[in-house]
Amino acid sequence: MERQTVHRAIGELETLQSAILRLKVDNFSQRKSKDQFIREHKNLDNLCDKNKYVVHNIKKQKNLTLNIQLRISISNLRVNINVPNRRFLLCRVISRFIKIDALLALVEDPEGNVERLALYNWTKIPEEGQSNTKSIDESFLPIGTLLVIKNISYKFATGNIPIIRSDNPDDVIIVDHNNTLFNDIKWSTSTNEKDIEIKNVDDFRRRGNDYFASNHYISAIDEYTEGIELESRNVTLLSNRAEAYLRLGQFYNALEDAKFALTLDPNNIKAAYRKGKALCGLKYYKEASNTLQILNKRIKGNNTLIKQITEHAEMLFYENKNGKYDYLRIIDEFYERAKVKKDSKGNDVWIYEDGPRLDHADFLNENIKIDLIEGKGRGWIAKCDIPELTLLMVSKPLKLVFSNEAHGTMISDESNDEIPTGAYSCSEELAICIAHKLFAEPHYCREVYQLYTGLNISINEKIEKINKRLVNIVIILHAIKYNSFGLGYEEFNLETELTGAGLWILPSFFNHACIDENVNHFFLGDLMFFRTNRPISKGEELIVNYRDASFSYKERSRYLKAVSIDCQCRMCKLERSESQEIKLRMAKLLTTYNESIEPKLKSRKVYPSLIKQLEDTIAELRNLRKEHPDLGFNTIVLSKTLAHTYRKNGNKEKALSILKETYDLYKAVRPKDIRHIILNIIYLSLELKLVEEAKKWFDILLKNIVEPIMGKLKDDKPEWRKEALLLAEKILPEVAEISNNVRSEQ
Repeated sequence: MERQTVHRAIGELETLQSAILRLKVDNFSQRKSKDQFIREHKNLDNLCDKNKYVVHNIKKQKNLTLNIQLRISISNLRVNINVPNRRFLLCRVISRFIKIDALLALVEDPEGNVERLALYNWTKIPEEGQSNTKSIDESFLPIGTLLVIKNISYKFATGNIPIIRSDNPDDVIIVDHNNTLFNDIKWSTSTNEKDIEIKNVDDFRRRGNDYFASNHYISAIDEYTEGIELESRNVTLLSNRAEAYLRLGQFYNALEDAKFALTLDPNNIKAAYRKGKALCGLKYYKEASNTLQILNKRIKGNNTLIKQITEHAEMLFYENKNGKYDYLRIIDEFYERAKVKKDSKGNDVWIYEDGPRLDHADFLNENIKIDLIEGKGRGWIAKCDIPELTLLMVSKPLKLVFSNEAHGTMISDESNDEIPTGAYSCSEELAICIAHKLFAEPHYCREVYQLYTGLNISINEKIEKINKRLVNIVIILHAIKYNSFGLGYEEFNLETELTGAGLWILPSFFNHACIDENVNHFFLGDLMFFRTNRPISKGEELIVNYRDASFSYKERSRYLKAVSIDCQCRMCKLERSESQEIKLRMAKLLTTYNESIEPKLKSRKVYPSLIKQLEDTIAELRNLRKEHPDLGFNTIVLSKTLAHTYRKNGNKEKALSILKETYDLYKAVRPKDIRHIILNIIYLSLELKLVEEAKKWFDILLKNIVEPIMGKLKDDKPEWRKEALLLAEKILPEVAEISNNVRSEQ
């Protein structure tokens, strides 16, 4: 089965293969040794497909005629550089084939160069009752088989893992050993030579340390694991492997190793330190803080690194327990870590290794819970009355992919579905990353499989998959389709535009409304914050906005249908009920404004007749929705233009009146859209020497910018302006200039 995408189809087996390769294969920039290739390939065996298939007929070609001068060596292959059609690869199989998506094996050329080979389109799923099937085992193109492969490509299979790819079985020629064509070619290695087996535990430790020092953590783990298999109670190897797991973000595996090491040696400082880091990564903040505090006291605070991580764990515990965050610090951290540079190929890469992934804690308000919502399934509801601007949740993603980290495609059942925004071009990479994480640490299956997927899978089937820790690509792809969030930082003053997509588990249970949502959400790096925007009553559902009403009904409904949302918000109901006559009239009025009125307003002098035409257009648009005056926000831009025109013509009082009316109409439903209305009100008030009025509106602006992030500002505490001003300046730089202008007029 495949998921259709904007550019191509994302195959479930392709995603699976990519995840497995990333889990078991290190991304080396330099050529690996034959020994390293063989060990990595063996590690794939437990995760390969053991089912039986109809396999393409294998035929040896005795009378083979080729121009030897056209042979290409593996060392001459370059990633993504086309190999001329007339060239061919002569190679020998040096490992057994396994099946994931393609048939994978290792091959070497006569010069002894080794690379992975992927054969596609060699197998078919058998029909019911078909008997000519077999597994891909040692008998399929066994070790030592000589191959000539035409029309090869050399590409990255996933990440930075290169592979030789053949898509047509007819391009693979099995050379008969009696063929004399290649008799003069000398092979630098023998298929009979045996690899030297390392038996010494210390050898494994040294090799693991060498790989670790080169940031090759998968290979380091392999070495430490082989040493542990020889000496299961070796504390050094266990502790070292824990650190390698930490570097890969496999916190559960790291914790298991660190805890076992401490049972063997309770005083081992490195193991205790790594246990504390693993607990932080797993969001066990209290236990992490306690573990590191005990360690810090034991060493009497003499280790700077341990002291710093202890203080950091205490901060995480405080954030998680109290929902209190230093927003100024977090925004500064976000801006700094979001900086990019160009690599040697001209691609945007992070200056900091992990980019804007911020190390702060999750938080969940104890006054909300997930419950069944009639007609919707599960959703968040209030357990009691909750005040306006209360922080409900801060969440870090299970996995997140920024657009500069991958060039993927959108996941969708139908090729014409325009589901999510451009940020969702990362969804293919996100699916691979989540599958990778679940393979590495299967206990996360429970988190993903509890999400809505639109699949006809019973609760018992899900429980079985969770208990058996089965990684199911179909569930992962559907979980992403229905639950992933596209990143948006429009309100922040970033140097570079950032987009991306991620899967946040608890936020996925918020349901949607295009308008009248009672919860706002925003992103800082990979942190997702949720805060009420009005008082909430006990038992009331908590609603967020996935696709707001600034999009047309057609755009919204296409997206909502794709993710199985039947929106019953006021806006959707109104637009469904409006007659075709009203829709056509609104469209005509807006077209007339864009094509006939707005261009003429740019001239130096605007005639009263044109102003009257604009006023009539606004009035008619509002009248078409007179029963729902606050839903006529398609006039916000027009009203702002009208005010600007009056201001240009010298009637600033009229301009100010128009802006204030617009603010009052739409402040509740479009708080972000009216931010520029507030700015213009302040400017006009200053021009009219209405200083107290300007001060009042400047405070309204500060609260409009800051309260959705920091929460309710208390007017009875004079210091609120200072902190709010610092934060507002980081989001909207012109706030500093406005503040100075207001002060200078006093």
